[in-house]
Amino acid sequence: MTRAIASLVALLILLAPASDAQPVAPAASLPPIEYTTDTLPNGLRVVYLPLRQAPVVHVRVMYHVGSKDERPDRQGFAHMFEHMMFRGSAHVAPEQHMKLINMVGGISNAFTSFDQTTYVNTVPSEHTEMALWLEADRMASFKVSDAIFQTERKVVAEEWRMRMNQPFGNLFEEYVKRLFTQHSYRWTPIGNMEQLAQAKTAELQDFFNTYYVPNNAILLVSGDIDVPKTKEWVQRYFAWIPKGEKPPRLAPKEPEQTEGRSATVPASVPLSAVVVGARISGWANDDQYALALLGEILGGGPSSRLYRRLVASDSPLAAQAQSLHQPLEDGGFFGAMGITLRGKNPADVEKALREETALLIEKGVTPDELAKAKTQYRQGVIQQRKTAEQIARNVGEEWMFGGDPARANSELEKVAAMTADDLKKAAATYLAPNRLTVMQMVPDPTGQLARKAMAQAAETAKAPVVPSTEPVKARVFEFPKDYPTKPPIREAVTAAKFAKGTSFDVPVAGGKAQVIVIPDNRLPLASAVVALRRGSHNEPADKTGLGSLTSEMVRRGAGGMTFEQLNTRLDSLGISIDVDDEGDYTELTATAPADQLAEAVKLSTLVLTKPNFDEKEFANLKQQAQSNLTASLASPTTVAERELGAMLYGDTPLGRKTTPQSLNAITLADVKEYFGKIYRPADAIVILSGDVTPETGKKLAEQLLAGWGEAKSDLALAPAPKYELPPAADKRKIVLIDHPDAKQAAVRAGVRAFTVQSEQRYAGSLANQILSGGIESRVMASVRAAKGLAYAAHGIFSPGRQAGAFVGDTDTKIEAADQAIEAMFQVFEDMASGKAPVTAEELKEARLRVAGSLVMSMQTVDRQAARRLTALLNGFPEDYWDTYPSMLSTVTAEQVQQVMKQHVDTNKMSIVVVAPAKDVKAKLEKLGPVEVKPMPMAAPAKPDLLK
Repeated sequence: MTRAIASLVALLILLAPASDAQPVAPAASLPPIEYTTDTLPNGLRVVYLPLRQAPVVHVRVMYHVGSKDERPDRQGFAHMFEHMMFRGSAHVAPEQHMKLINMVGGISNAFTSFDQTTYVNTVPSEHTEMALWLEADRMASFKVSDAIFQTERKVVAEEWRMRMNQPFGNLFEEYVKRLFTQHSYRWTPIGNMEQLAQAKTAELQDFFNTYYVPNNAILLVSGDIDVPKTKEWVQRYFAWIPKGEKPPRLAPKEPEQTEGRSATVPASVPLSAVVVGARISGWANDDQYALALLGEILGGGPSSRLYRRLVASDSPLAAQAQSLHQPLEDGGFFGAMGITLRGKNPADVEKALREETALLIEKGVTPDELAKAKTQYRQGVIQQRKTAEQIARNVGEEWMFGGDPARANSELEKVAAMTADDLKKAAATYLAPNRLTVMQMVPDPTGQLARKAMAQAAETAKAPVVPSTEPVKARVFEFPKDYPTKPPIREAVTAAKFAKGTSFDVPVAGGKAQVIVIPDNRLPLASAVVALRRGSHNEPADKTGLGSLTSEMVRRGAGGMTFEQLNTRLDSLGISIDVDDEGDYTELTATAPADQLAEAVKLSTLVLTKPNFDEKEFANLKQQAQSNLTASLASPTTVAERELGAMLYGDTPLGRKTTPQSLNAITLADVKEYFGKIYRPADAIVILSGDVTPETGKKLAEQLLAGWGEAKSDLALAPAPKYELPPAADKRKIVLIDHPDAKQAAVRAGVRAFTVQSEQRYAGSLANQILSGGIESRVMASVRAAKGLAYAAHGIFSPGRQAGAFVGDTDTKIEAADQAIEAMFQVFEDMASGKAPVTAEELKEARLRVAGSLVMSMQTVDRQAARRLTALLNGFPEDYWDTYPSMLSTVTAEQVQQVMKQHVDTNKMSIVVVAPAKDVKAKLEKLGPVEVKPMPMAAPAKPDLLK
């Protein structure tokens, strides 16, 4: 069932006001998902989902165990297995599972939620057998050891701190503590660091033996599969695994809530957040469909009630507002939340959220709202049919939590049958005042809570494993005599061939534009992408943020339609239009049901050529932008990346970032002037893809481009910006951003390197794979696997059109920031110097990864269109991505080393660390001179910046 949590961040016709808009009936039902099921004698349920979208297969193992199955004093066990089960099994060496999947260009990962722990593998189809063998081996024989537990517990502690180090990182954790009083949903899957420090290895093995058994799992194989052959493999690798005892369910039933609850929680947040919600029925209850529709109406986008009242009103209260719908097996929650604008009272936001939930009970929803919500829901279902992974997830969750995989094919019918009375009844059932739990998360001026949490995670990370009083007893049995002891690896046979589409040149004002149409009728979806050749790199140096504000303003009403009218029109037709500033170009992306593509193009034309530029909308947008900037400047990773950009590129378009001062200086007149210079069609690229013919696509593109009017000299392309980069650094420089409340050190280190036009991009691409291509890569092996210093670490060449860089990054424990930097640098130095030369095996695996990853991106037409756009923007030939693997095949190990040696000199690196200065400054000074700067939002901004 598609039940996404709604989120909000951010034609030449005149439309009637929203109140007069006619509801649009959802289109006919989609063809059903085709699948077959089987249940093996050991209880393993299997789903086979043949698709022919691309030569790609997804293998998914869902274990019916999550954080709800943990003891209250052992929170985090399920999440530990998400990590530990990559540490090897009977025939698979530690980290080899992910290495083998990555080696063929596949994707291997896992996640833990309240109700499930799931392992995912997506590979080119010839490697299906290998993925099945890997999953079966760890299901059959994984064993916990003290060493595995110790290392991965450190990694989990770093993951926890990484999450908590971001603004609102603990919002969800704090809310469920108050929403649930008895049920295990009252803690989140990330776990309790203190309890993990007290756990014993034998306890973890018992948890595995109990829950990670075939009769508590579902195996899904979707994509380009030969079903009979796949069944043979499943029988060979899984059917022999012994069945386990029926796993116990420990979660106590949550008592009915009879009185409303309220709480105020101080936290390390830059703005206040308010959540108003209530518990709801379990996953299998069809009330979930009514709640999903209520979620769309309440807070499912810019035409929703919450957005119109809290964000886009004449007196806005919130920078962001959205509905929350989290279905869970035993009963999740539904509600709404808002992030207050700076200077606004969270009590006013709470009042508005309470009133809007009450209105759903008192007055219900209108026919127009219901029709619009059904259209949005249908679009969500279609979007979730794009890939083999998405389809497998949908069917698997319906079988595991809904009891019937066929529910994946019946949801649209059930949603279409929903009435306004059904939604009003659901609101009355779940959103009565006595059922509401309300939480305000407010800034903590003392920072005490943050420091306490940081200390807790630090103690967990360094605590030794508690000795087991009993031996660790793994499940004991013998593998079949003919069971392969080595992975069944096949040679790669699939090469990526990307759709090129049909190309047209269209005369436009100031020159010509290129139009590409890429037909793909696998789904009734279509999209239009318009790339204009200039962007915020053209904005004045003292008004950074102008390009971003303009891209937002063109969406805030156009062609005489108000912002609200435009949003309502788009949402009722299932169309989305987004405009984004991309630095040296500006991009509009419109997606729509195939039968609404013409309307999407008409509305896009208005957005690009006839925006309203309303004074009130600009005032609201600017206020929201100031609050969102405040929130982003409280994020250590954001601050580190901004500072590193300034160090590498100086006072150029590449190094400048939006500040409260520059944002405050921007006027509506600036926006209009910028729009007039930048939003021009000369040299534009228009790509229409999906369920559209070349003839129709060309006609629609011509109509869109004609929106700029007849060719005029004053619509010529604006001059390209100047990129006068400062001299590259000749010595190491360290900037320490003092963040006293940080729970983790954010580390970014970089040096300038080659551009995307350089032939070195091929060697650099392979270097990226060797350094950072998976958990077994050189940087990850050193920083995470060997030392447990971080959840993730990378070293990446990032070539751009005007400049490029090599950047190392990690987020690590505060006391180990210097160690993490030294560990990364050692890897870089050893590779650059030849002390640790690139091996033939590494080179081969890196090439396979890249080739396989290109096959992965063939699954959807929009990803193929994105590849096409990238090639066009960079001036690459039409078959660039098809021939990319062959270009890599000519790169030698010496060339990979040479690109590292030429560009990656750690003695010339610019380093940024965001952490408490008192804890890390002395250690960092051993690496070089340290300049200390304050956290951008550590002190209140001057009053004149908040107007």
